[in-house]
Parts: sequence; structure tokens; C-alpha cells
Amino acid sequence: MYVQHCVCVLFWLCVCAVVTLLSGVLSSDGTVPTVPSGENRAEMDPPSPPEVRCWSPSYPFKALCSWPEPPQTQLPIQYIATYSMKGGEIQQCHPYPTSVHPLPSPESSLPGVNGSSPGARWLCVLKGLKLYTSYKLNITGVNRMGSASHLQAFTVEDIVKPDPPVNVTVQVVPGKLRLVVKWAPPPSWSDRTLFPLKYQVRYHWDNKGTPHEITLDPFEDTKKVLPGLSPGRSYLVQVCSMELMGLGQSSDWSLPITVTIPAH
Repeated sequence: MYVQHCVCVLFWLCVCAVVTLLSGVLSSDGTVPTVPSGENRAEMDPPSPPEVRCWSPSYPFKALCSWPEPPQTQLPIQYIATYSMKGGEIQQCHPYPTSVHPLPSPESSLPGVNGSSPGARWLCVLKGLKLYTSYKLNITGVNRMGSASHLQAFTVEDIVKPDPPVNVTVQVVPGKLRLVVKWAPPPSWSDRTLFPLKYQVRYHWDNKGTPHEITLDPFEDTKKVLPGLSPGRSYLVQVCSMELMGLGQSSDWSLPITVTIPAH
């Protein structure tokens, strides 16, 4: 009797285990979904690790992390994003979808000016960051077939990247072979008193089909005179910004402005 009781218990335990396993793969209508073969099989695979890029346009208090939306699949992907400093509390970042155009406005903090392909992206804002502190970032994509993570260690100083200057203007000085370039600092930069910016100006021109370019050394002013230009020649002018001490990297270049020096 005791042996029969044990066999009965083991039988029902096996039945429960099978039911539990099936419940994880059954479709909403109670059927077991078929996994396609060949080219369509990838649509039912676990997600790939997100290709994450992080940068701080508002040093030192905030950073942004972004990654592209993966190709459309049959399985929706959810993202979980967390960050923490060593020994600190794990903080959640709430990713949300956004859209990027090939050439966003200079005020935009989203990548795209220098070669990023257009399309939908996910964005996550990291707040309350501290100076010279190491953080660990974990962004995990999850679907019904599994998960994949992007892990990254960073300090905010490593990922500084201001937005480009705004309100850039280029004017010809009357009667002179020179241009005056003016701009305003990026409004996204948090504190220009404690954390000043410096700028670079570059200008391009063609001479008998040969392209030429000059990039000026960095300086703190928001105005620059370009002297010694040639009459009748067109110049393409751009400006970028960077943290005064050289932390991180410089911004993308502002959208180009073309001005022609009048011929005598």
C-alpha cells in the first residue's frame, strides 16, 4: 500500500511538471506555437544584446543612453535598464521609444548627425550622477524566448559630449575680405559658470576643384572673425563645442552655413 501511494504521488508530480512547462509555451488560444524554420526562425530567437551608446550633454548631472530598435520580429521586446555606483543603490532608468532623423536640429541630444542611421531608437535618461564616480550600467532586452544584456562601466567624465552651439550666424564684414561667426552655447549644458565650454570653428572652400579646410584652435569666446578670405569664393562654416578641460569628446558640428564673399 505504501509503495502504491508513493507511485501515485510521483505520477501526479510528473503531470504537474509537464503542465507547468507547457503553460510557458502555450499561445493565448491554448495551442503550442510552431517555430518557423529557415529565414523566419530568427524572428522567434531571443533578442540580441542592445547596441548602447551613452553620452552626457548636461555634465555632470545627467546622461543619456540610446540604442536602435531591432528589426521587427514576431516577439515583442521589453527593456529593463538599471545603473548604480559601487556599493550604492540600484536605480532604474525607464526606457522609452523615440525617433531620429538623419540630420536632427543642433539642439537635439540624440545621435544622428555623424553617420547614425535614421530610424526608431530607445532612449534612457540617467539622473543624479556624481562627479568622478564609477557607475555600472545594465540594459537588458527580454522576450518570450530569452534575454540579452549590455553591461558597461563608466564615469560621467568619460562620456561628456555637449550638444552643438545654437543660433549660429555668419556675416560678411562690409568692404572687408572677412567673415564674422557668432553663436550661442547649447541650452542643454547644465552650468556654464562652474563648467565652462570652449569652441572650435572650421570652414571649407574649393579652389579649382580642390577642397580645403581650416579648423581653428579651441577658444572660449562665442564670436570669431575669419580674415584673409578670397573675393567671389564661397565658404562653408561650422562650429562645435567641448568641455573647457577637454573631458569626453567634442559635440557634433553645427549644421553648415554657406556664405559667399562679394567679388570686387
